[in-house]
Amino acid sequence: MVEVSFITFTRNSAHRLRGLLEHVKDVVDEIIVVDGYSTDGTVDVARSYGARVYQRRPWGFVEPDRMFALKQASYDWILYLDDDDERLSSKLKKDLKSLIDYAESNDICAFSTMSVNLTPQGKLILGLFYPCRQIRIFKKDRASYRGIIHELPQIRGKILALPNEYYILHLGIKIWSKKHARYVRIQALQYFKFNHFGKTRRALWHLLPISSIPYYFYLLYAYMLRKKIPFNFEGLRYTLLFVLYDSLLSTLMKMRSKRQKELAKLISEKGFIQLLNHYI
Repeated sequence: MVEVSFITFTRNSAHRLRGLLEHVKDVVDEIIVVDGYSTDGTVDVARSYGARVYQRRPWGFVEPDRMFALKQASYDWILYLDDDDERLSSKLKKDLKSLIDYAESNDICAFSTMSVNLTPQGKLILGLFYPCRQIRIFKKDRASYRGIIHELPQIRGKILALPNEYYILHLGIKIWSKKHARYVRIQALQYFKFNHFGKTRRALWHLLPISSIPYYFYLLYAYMLRKKIPFNFEGLRYTLLFVLYDSLLSTLMKMRSKRQKELAKLISEKGFIQLLNHYI
């Protein structure tokens, strides 16, 4: 049966890392933890599970360390979960190795899995981008990251979308946190422009924050009503979070200096990791 490397990224995560490693220890063959010089017991917890720990300069977001982590993996297949309370569904955990064996025989390079999200109170979020699909199980030599915040891995090869019962559970998503505030500042410096919007959404996005209210209702119409995506009250609340995030992002991007715009263009074209490797 194929062997699997598990990777995760930590920064003062001792209070939640034990639960994550306890969850995956029986279904992976090695554990790799990339730590941002934690000052609590994170490293001790990781090593108590036999993890190989690499400490790296903390950037405030994990994306710059993802390619580094992949290079440390001993095995071809990677399982990646964040340390902030992500878990495999019982069926995905049970069938993980069998699914990867099937992928090996059918030239599949990655799996797309449903991501199911819960609030800190344990309520299911249904609505805009909740649940969504992510790629967390893949062959390391077919995946690449550019180090840009909120990016998905670029997969060279066939991706298999798994049935919904093979999901990843994300516990305790907050309506707003210091992490969101930090991420929006970083993203404003990394992203040059957005080309993936439709005409109406792009127009409303460029008018943010003035267009916040029509932007919110447009998202409800376009993604939940027109596309018939199921939603609940928690989904409505988290759509507000999405609008708030986009409003701040759009505003910060408009406030950039000429030099910051040029840097964002370079990062978007070349990738943050490549620039770090070149200049640092």
